[in-house]
Amino acid sequence: MGVRGSIGAPMPGEILQIKVKVGDHVKAKTPVAVLSAMKMEMVIESPIDGVVKSIAATPKMKCLAGDLVMEIE
Repeated sequence: MGVRGSIGAPMPGEILQIKVKVGDHVKAKTPVAVLSAMKMEMVIESPIDGVVKSIAATPKMKCLAGDLVMEIE
């Protein structure tokens, strides 16, 4: 995703787990979600320190590369 704090899916797959809630404070590199892709589990990390503003993904949701998972501000 092109916007600072926007977290997109790194590749097509299925969201297995969302590890944070709206309002949570996170640091850069904090695991925020888990994606299943190509029979592997991939941890999605926050790119910045901040607060979870919104969560667009849900567990078991299919996504494409670049689909919005959540926003941190």
